[in-house]
Amino acid sequence: MLHTYRISIKRYIFSKTNELMKPETIRVISRLIMSLAAIYNIFWGVLICIHPTVILFDDTDSVFVTIVLQCVGMLVGVYGIAYYFSSLNPARYWPLILVGLIGKVLGPIGSLHYIFTNQLAASFFWVNVFNDVIWIFPFAWILYHVYKKNLVFDEDEEDDIL
Repeated sequence: MLHTYRISIKRYIFSKTNELMKPETIRVISRLIMSLAAIYNIFWGVLICIHPTVILFDDTDSVFVTIVLQCVGMLVGVYGIAYYFSSLNPARYWPLILVGLIGKVLGPIGSLHYIFTNQLAASFFWVNVFNDVIWIFPFAWILYHVYKKNLVFDEDEEDDIL
């Protein structure tokens, strides 16, 4: 019964979203979400490259770990570039958003595995909360609207690259 109630709430929220939001509003909100994701990821990627131990709360003496974290920072920054392009036209570049969503889901799962096997401090999960968990719903929301054709790719629309 509780499961049915949750499904009903989800259907209500998404149906009201469709009724209340016009396609242009969905497009603007989607572009804003992806622009914020781009800025955040580029900032976080640069921060990790410059000061890699910040991700482990300065709790490492290993040069190898520091190098690996700098590589992670580069990857995070590259995701930021992909999010920038998806912010130009979320319906056109939805595969980039999907790849981002997959990463946002798998990152916390991997962290939880290492936390529960005592290979990672539980405090590390806060990194996932701010880098992954908070983005899951917005990315899924955009992909939902692409799937439902509320957010469509317009061939005539120009992408403002810069």
